[in-house]
Amino acid sequence: MLIHAQLERRIRSCIEELNALVTGQGCLLTDPEVVHKSMELDELILLAMRPPQSVRQTAV
Repeated sequence: MLIHAQLERRIRSCIEELNALVTGQGCLLTDPEVVHKSMELDELILLAMRPPQSVRQTAV
């Protein structure tokens, strides 16, 4: 359960950073920094969607 809480915090943080880049700084969606952060978010979401035992093995 702790892993899920940490993962949720990382996902929320990534979303906030993306929002700051696009809305706050006016970066385009094609900006390399936005693309990188978006890919990081995608990876976190995929990690969250894995079965619980896979998440545990990956986090160790």
